Amino acid sequence: MPANYTIKTDQELFESPKGNKGFIQKVRVATLYKKQIATYFDTTIYIRSSLFILVLNGSVQVDINFKHYEVKKDALVQLSFGHFFKPKWISGNFKCLLLYIGKDYIDEMYSTEMIYKRIKYGVKLHSTPVLNVGCDGAALFQKRLDFAREILGIKGHRYHQEMILHTLLIFLLDLGNIVESASSPDIEQKLSRDELYFQQFLDLLVNHYKKEHQVYFYAQHLHITPHYLTLIVKRLTGQTVSDFIFQLLYSEAKILLQQPNLTIQQIADSLHFSDQSAFGKFFKRNSGLSPNEFRKKMTAG
Repeated sequence: MPANYTIKTDQELFESPKGNKGFIQKVRVATLYKKQIATYFDTTIYIRSSLFILVLNGSVQVDINFKHYEVKKDALVQLSFGHFFKPKWISGNFKCLLLYIGKDYIDEMYSTEMIYKRIKYGVKLHSTPVLNVGCDGAALFQKRLDFAREILGIKGHRYHQEMILHTLLIFLLDLGNIVESASSPDIEQKLSRDELYFQQFLDLLVNHYKKEHQVYFYAQHLHITPHYLTLIVKRLTGQTVSDFIFQLLYSEAKILLQQPNLTIQQIADSLHFSDQSAFGKFFKRNSGLSPNEFRKKMTAG
């Protein structure tokens, strides 16, 4: 693995490090240019929530789940739980609108029957997350996102949370309408057997990495050998199964250490390390700092 390789979660990038769980943290709309995107050229972003990127101008080259894409004007990128996203190159005139919906808020949204039915298109887009929506579709989504940003900025409204919810529902229903009406062969393309195993591995990983740190667990649930799973992941990504597990554990540990109400022992227990010492050694091996030193550094910053 390259020495400058880092992995961060979208929560680290978009939610408050002080633990603020207000809706302004759970949902974000932002206009981004080359300068902001280029900051993350050496970073792989692990998506734990939902992230939508509408390209308004220029183009960007990215890796999504280790597959290369060139994303141009009037394209919409949908990233969801389990995606790995890494920007590689960006044009000087690049401009996009970004919508971030935090995992906690997604859980609230998906409790409604309507969203549960409409979100089925997300399965189709998970393996092909770049959708060309055309100039009319891009104009529609830009209108929806601008309105969502306006709603997010309202202060003191008695029904602010409900307004945010319904604004996002309209956006998702518009997206569902476009996807379900399209007959793009890219969306319907079939995964190879190894790609299917890898996708199933990611699904298992995002649900079990805190508790299950061994390759055997994931291979057993896929009904293949640990050696075969290791070969698949290495061939498709250049990384090992353990790399994935430890990257997610480290990323989660950094988030938890920024919550002052949690002790180091509680964090070690929640991530299922054998004891606090084992957690401390793991964290220092990845960060160069002990958990307490990292926590003090974040507090000072």
